Amino acid sequence: MFEWGGGTIWCNNNAAREKYGVGAIEEKLPLSKQTLDKLENLTKLHDTALNWDYPPAPSPWSKERFKSFENKALKILEKLRDELGDKYDIQYHALGEPNM
Repeated sequence: MFEWGGGTIWCNNNAAREKYGVGAIEEKLPLSKQTLDKLENLTKLHDTALNWDYPPAPSPWSKERFKSFENKALKILEKLRDELGDKYDIQYHALGEPNM
């Protein structure tokens, strides 16, 4: 989940890539508009964790902001699993900790 500059859900194996292609696939999945909107908002929020002027620099986020984002990401992960069911294996890779 989440990629710098856009997209939230990506294929993680050949079978999924054959079915959905490469790049972000959330628009190709049977998800509600509400969930898609939440994913879009989280993607925008996610991208504020990177110093776009100098990406190797430490994140502008505090530890508290990382925790807040993680909580939101875990909630949407649960929602995705509920909406998509057992036919999909959804894995979440946490954003990480700030480099302070």
